[in-house]
Amino acid sequence: MSLLKENITSEKRFSDLWERSLDLRPDIVDGEGNRYEIIFPGVRNQGPGPDFRGAVLCRDGRRFGGDIELHLDQSGWRAHGHHRDPAFNGVVLQIVLGPSRNSHSSHTPPTATASFPAESAPSHELQDISRADLEKLGVERFLAKSAGFRLELDDGVSSDRLMYQSLMDAMGYARNRKPFLALSRAVPLTLFDRLRDEPPATAQFGIFAALVTAGNMLRWVPDSERTQIRRVASIIGARRRLNERDWSMFRIRPHNHPLNRMRAMAGILVQCMSVGLTGSMLAVFERGGADALFKAISNTPYIGRGFALVITSNVLLPCMYAIQPSGRFVEEFRDMPAPPADSVTRGIAKALGLRTRPENAAQHSGLHALAKSSSWPGST
Repeated sequence: MSLLKENITSEKRFSDLWERSLDLRPDIVDGEGNRYEIIFPGVRNQGPGPDFRGAVLCRDGRRFGGDIELHLDQSGWRAHGHHRDPAFNGVVLQIVLGPSRNSHSSHTPPTATASFPAESAPSHELQDISRADLEKLGVERFLAKSAGFRLELDDGVSSDRLMYQSLMDAMGYARNRKPFLALSRAVPLTLFDRLRDEPPATAQFGIFAALVTAGNMLRWVPDSERTQIRRVASIIGARRRLNERDWSMFRIRPHNHPLNRMRAMAGILVQCMSVGLTGSMLAVFERGGADALFKAISNTPYIGRGFALVITSNVLLPCMYAIQPSGRFVEEFRDMPAPPADSVTRGIAKALGLRTRPENAAQHSGLHALAKSSSWPGST
């Protein structure tokens, strides 16, 4: 028995089912009778663009990868203007619920109809890969990140500036990395020098005020803080640098809001006023390794456990390895707990037939490395 089309009344519901397609095993057939096997449904896109990115499908024994767009019926492609939007050029298959017919237009991808059986089937294992292989891939990714940081140091970027910009980039998460990086350049660390003699709470508010003002985010600030932010920003010399349209607020979760990330960044920077960002973080690491770094940047509710693990493993450790090469950074990375599962690690682990979550940060990173490697069909 299949799920009736009438039960799927929204594209969100359709997306929820497609995300579970390795379990549900929908029947995918295009207008010419060709059948498609789902190897990996792709990573759900939370921003503008195709619904799922980096899917892996199989047709006539040939694997291919690309983006997937879902619509309740075939008219959605043109009705939504996707034929005019270059962001959708990577779509390799449009999946619909109603009857499908393949268009011969270069502006419309092949279209197939999906029907979802009620009973699940075992997932198809893409390839044989061990946890040791994943860990090796994760360490290689760590060293590649570190090499990128090293290039910036060799180009004359100071270690404090490198770490500051890298942390700000991380605060942007997926959708606001570009404006956060621009903000780190518009508000240099030297701007905060005049706050060094202030009490920590005052200095932290001053950093926050500078970031909010330069980022042009005042309208998102509570009325109770707005006047004080304007006054403090004026005193320390912060000026508006970004435009409101630079920020993506589309489906943004409250804890990922740029304003909350700015509060988090102010909480990190205020701890480093005396000896600088690099010196402070290296001292923390010397005292207690990656666990101490993780605790130093945790700042509930702005940086929870999961995000702190992501920042420590993906930013701080590889950045510090570039600044001061030591095998201890790699060892700590291997021993760190894995960050929370995300859409990439969940989907690829399932496609690989892994039954449990990664055991450490290196294996978690290895899944991400695999997703972008030339050996993974969805990366093409």
